[in-house]
Amino acid sequence: MTRVATSFALSLWLGFHAVTGLSELAHLAGVTEVAGQPLEPAAGTTVAASIFLAVLTLGTAGLIAVALRSLHGATDRLRRHGEHLAFAGIGVSSAMVLAAFLFGPPLAQVFDRVDLAFWSIGLSLVALAFDHAVFTADDPDDELTFRKTLAAIERSVPDASRRHDPMRAGDEERR
Repeated sequence: MTRVATSFALSLWLGFHAVTGLSELAHLAGVTEVAGQPLEPAAGTTVAASIFLAVLTLGTAGLIAVALRSLHGATDRLRRHGEHLAFAGIGVSSAMVLAAFLFGPPLAQVFDRVDLAFWSIGLSLVALAFDHAVFTADDPDDELTFRKTLAAIERSVPDASRRHDPMRAGDEERR
């Protein structure tokens, strides 16, 4: 069973962190627009703050990317490692939101609405917990059992050409 809720939540955070970090790097390089679209103002008010935000958000994006890759790994050990990394990535995101709430800039400028960021963190944790509770690894024996069951059902259904249709029987008797 795939981890749809977790993958969705982590993908959203991955995109958010990656775009934020790349936007900060673009501002450091003097780029103010991309493909004719203006970038949002830099969250970092100084060069040091912009570098800090870029490193923090891109590092978090990398952590979440590795978590996503590991969550869909082939072995149980890799999937468990992915879960730990996913919780760590959401933990770093939580720390960033909490710091934005408590200390203000520069992180407060990353999260326009801290209240919505708290909701996003909460829903992400619910997604991770839900998928952890219901996830089961794919078992080749389950697929074989499923196929055997389908074949048994198909064999138990009478063939349409051999079915006795009472309406047809009455028609044949009248002839």
